[in-house]
Amino acid sequence: MKGLPRVAVCGGGRGGTAIAGDLTLMGCQVNLLEIEQLKHNIEPIIQRGGVEITGETQSGKTGFAKLNLVTTNPKEALRGVDLILVAVPAFGHKAFFDAFSPYLEEGQSILVTTSYWACLRIAGKLREMGIFDKVNVAEAMILPYASNIVGPAATHIHRTKEKEIALAAFPASKTDKVLDIVRTVYPQHMKVPNVLWTSLGNVNTPLHGPLTIPMAGLILDRYSDGHSGGVKFYGEATTPGAALVEAYDRERLDIARELGVDLPSISEVMFKLYGYKGKDIAEALRKSEHAEMFVDVKFHTGLLEEDLRYFYVSLSQLGDAFGIPTPATKAILTVLGAMMGTNYWEGATTLEDIGLAGLNRDQIVRYVTEGKV
Repeated sequence: MKGLPRVAVCGGGRGGTAIAGDLTLMGCQVNLLEIEQLKHNIEPIIQRGGVEITGETQSGKTGFAKLNLVTTNPKEALRGVDLILVAVPAFGHKAFFDAFSPYLEEGQSILVTTSYWACLRIAGKLREMGIFDKVNVAEAMILPYASNIVGPAATHIHRTKEKEIALAAFPASKTDKVLDIVRTVYPQHMKVPNVLWTSLGNVNTPLHGPLTIPMAGLILDRYSDGHSGGVKFYGEATTPGAALVEAYDRERLDIARELGVDLPSISEVMFKLYGYKGKDIAEALRKSEHAEMFVDVKFHTGLLEEDLRYFYVSLSQLGDAFGIPTPATKAILTVLGAMMGTNYWEGATTLEDIGLAGLNRDQIVRYVTEGKV
């Protein structure tokens, strides 16, 4: 693609506002879309006409970013844009796709910024509407930023991930079309063979659940809004938590290898993305820039919901299908479910939901590559 893309960013939270503001500082024309039920998230941005961006940006700039449009009207937000970035948690994907799918224009590219089987989960809806073949749908393994909302219409970017963010489209034949646009603003995105690599390679899933279990009482009992007080989740990461991370990670990597997906361990990824290292993942995190960040308990509860309900259950089902034991994965689901008073198996994303139920290894790889078995 020549020149900068016109962009619609979906989501008025910490990720969406960071993306919208920084892309604007790069020179992009950016529309920020929030769903009507969450309009309160963007009221200060509507009033100011943009967002104040501080910290370590991709653009190399900070300051007030005046957005082209801030709205809850999906038709207006999507009109004439090249790229749609969905920057919301997995449990918010469906609401946005339900809202904007009727207004998609032929040739537009959609990137869901954190995977959780996003492409496979929404493909059915787009097919039912007869537009799946007319647009390009892709997912990345992780957001390009670690960021926080620090005030009304103000977002601070703690860190920009500068290296190797995996990206794939569904089907894989469309990856180059999306990557060509995305790399005009985020050149750190790299092509991987298919969406198995982005979802199985999601670097959030090995950390939140396993590290929470040894310190759950502290996190939940020292309530914090993430700005002051409470628990520094990464700064107080424990050795038992690290052992649980590694147990889960071995199961994730075993299943990935069965599907021909060659992934690095979570410790290797954290070193590659951030330069963090230690004798185990807990020590690496305790010495990291993340170490000083307090837990926002409401946000952290959402992270557990996202990881466990939108990935752990389907991962355990893949293990069952291939005869690969996943005792750590299932134990984390069970123990955290008891601690949080939540049945994470109920309403979870299943292999049926992502079109992989009953398929063998070769059929799964063919499906994500070609879009059909």
